[in-house]
Amino acid sequence: MAKVRTVTLTANQVSTVTITGFNASRCEVTNMDGAAAAWFTTDGSTPSVAGDNCVGLPAAISSVEVAEEISGDVAVKLISAGTPQVQVRAW
Repeated sequence: MAKVRTVTLTANQVSTVTITGFNASRCEVTNMDGAAAAWFTTDGSTPSVAGDNCVGLPAAISSVEVAEEISGDVAVKLISAGTPQVQVRAW
């Protein structure tokens, strides 16, 4: 069964979405409204807008699946220059 969290990002501030009590094997991050591009990390590092080693979501309704094994709690750090609504799903 998947667990899902949805947040609206604040421009130029890092938001952390944590899904606890769940050992996920995969994680998907979705830009729900396409209002602005967003970047994220799943390795604990701090993302930056258009930053190196960050996964990007375009300013469009789109998803990126993180295929690497995630053990323990899922923590996704996100940032955007705008205020898109973003969803994190782990399963």
